[in-house]
Amino acid sequence: MLGKKLVLIIVVVTLALVPLSAGAQLNPRNKPTTVGPLSFDGDTYAGRNCKDGRFRRNGSTGQVTSKWTFCTFFFRYSAAQDNNSNRDFGAMWLATRVNPTNGWCARRVVTQLGVETSGSGNVIRRAPQGQSMQANNSRSVQTRLVVDAGGSGSTDSVLRKNWTLHRGDLAIRRFTQGGFTNLRLNYDGPTKKTAAFAGAFEMSWPQGGNPPSIFPELRALHVKPCNP
Repeated sequence: MLGKKLVLIIVVVTLALVPLSAGAQLNPRNKPTTVGPLSFDGDTYAGRNCKDGRFRRNGSTGQVTSKWTFCTFFFRYSAAQDNNSNRDFGAMWLATRVNPTNGWCARRVVTQLGVETSGSGNVIRRAPQGQSMQANNSRSVQTRLVVDAGGSGSTDSVLRKNWTLHRGDLAIRRFTQGGFTNLRLNYDGPTKKTAAFAGAFEMSWPQGGNPPSIFPELRALHVKPCNP
């Protein structure tokens, strides 16, 4: 019988996918590459927000099934390049990593980023934009978000970073729930390799106001033994 444990990590911290040759796995702690008038904001969301932890087989004292990391990064679009007098613009980036251990495999990994849109916040564009992606073997892909201030920017800006998609299926979904607009990356493996994912939103809010709250989530289902 396959032993398995579904573990949920939720922390409140208020891709066009481009195939590449196989490469190293993403490190969530490294900021994405930025091109154009988009700058990292270390004040609004208390800077880079990275958290580490362990998934365990049975509660807090069971065998470790994997180690996890996730980081959020907030970037502002330059007001000098923005021709919209009513709204400010920026982007939120979320990167996650799950590293299976002790003979376990990651059967499923769910990475989700929510942006509060029940009030004055608004989501303009997401990355990735597709609905699914498959890999027969491990291969490198790229998360790439173009930020143009909702079409009012005089210059486009880009966030991008490469990561490795292991064999399996990745379902990509945008949906609204509980006052948040969410982007969910649902990986269906299994894999005993280190799994990592990256997603991002372009968003806007009233000029001079505070950016909307965000709600990142990381969930993983582990199995043992496995045949990745």
